[in-house]
Amino acid sequence: MPAFTVSRTTHIQSDPETVFSILSDFATWKTWSPWLLTDKDAKVTLQGDPTAVGGGYSWDGPVVGAGEMEHQELHRPTATQSIGTIDAQLRFTRPWRSQSKVHFEVKKARDEDGQNGTLVRWEMQGALPFFMFWMKSMMVSLMSMDFDRGLRMLKERVETGDVATQTVVNGIAQSQPYFIVGKSGRSTLADIGPSMDDTIKQVHQSLEDAGIATDGQWLSVYDDMDLKTQTLSYTSGMVVDEGTATPPGLTARSLPGFSAMHVTHTGRYEHLGNAWAAAYQNLRACKRKVHKKLPGVELYANSPENTPPEALVTQLYVPLK
Repeated sequence: MPAFTVSRTTHIQSDPETVFSILSDFATWKTWSPWLLTDKDAKVTLQGDPTAVGGGYSWDGPVVGAGEMEHQELHRPTATQSIGTIDAQLRFTRPWRSQSKVHFEVKKARDEDGQNGTLVRWEMQGALPFFMFWMKSMMVSLMSMDFDRGLRMLKERVETGDVATQTVVNGIAQSQPYFIVGKSGRSTLADIGPSMDDTIKQVHQSLEDAGIATDGQWLSVYDDMDLKTQTLSYTSGMVVDEGTATPPGLTARSLPGFSAMHVTHTGRYEHLGNAWAAAYQNLRACKRKVHKKLPGVELYANSPENTPPEALVTQLYVPLK
């Protein structure tokens, strides 16, 4: 069977003991798990003491499938030993049967700015069914993206006590046609936030220089994503009347209307990946295919300039065949 290993890390501004306590408590996983939030109908059941060896949780839902996770070993960090480890057994029973080993390590460390905190490493070792050998590379890429989303939420959960992300899968809907002026860019997934922020600022400035009001509907369009390199192309801009003169440095683009999986995300833009993951996973669950020749669209319902991060609303549309 084709074996794989996925490993990702993050730095959390807290002490190892606090991070370990939250991470090792399966009762907290529903607040930061990158998978459970994609399936509102999933049933999650705690088993035994969710903070102790032998304790765990199980899940069963139409989108995430079914499985369970159980603590095998727990080594809590102490004042004299600042490294803690968690080892767990992960079992999937649907959509196919498999087993994986999950390992977490938390240790005291400084970040790039020299601030004390905790470095968290999340690793999983497993194997795909033999008939899915051709999916190994894609699976590792997708799992790495999931781990990044989960660690981002875990970091916010530990540092703030909450996670500002809420995803609602609205189902199949019709995206409206738009005519926009904007600017294109290409970025890695890791840098997409700063990259798009810079692009939107440039578009704002160009529109203002051309005497065009910037209080219209803003959106971003995603044309392609390379899972192997985790890079994507995008265009960010504002909806204008067709025929509006295009300011220097910007491009005009006409977007068709299309049938799409519609998802609403409320919360920080840093967590928008949760909504995209929910859209794609729900499409797979209902056996619908993505139209690869049409772009995905993000519509920003309010502005970060006058809206708290936890109240930002974004509408996502993933095109269907």
